[in-house]
Amino acid sequence: MVEIEKIQKQANEIVEKFSEVLENFSLDVEEEYYILENKNVLREGDEAILDPSFRENALKVAPKTKDGSIVVEKSKWSQ
Repeated sequence: MVEIEKIQKQANEIVEKFSEVLENFSLDVEEEYYILENKNVLREGDEAILDPSFRENALKVAPKTKDGSIVVEKSKWSQ
């Protein structure tokens, strides 16, 4: 029983200290957003690697294919 009381006391102390930190924390900071024009940027000297077997393997595991493409059912969005 003594061990449980000690743990509870330590937990309460941690929560109190954490609460104090949160009370002193300023939430008036403006958020900054960055929009970058660069997409799919590779390091210099790096080249995109295209695995020639990827398409073949994807078509093998697809439930339905037609003319080298994967066929999917069109469905309605539900809420």
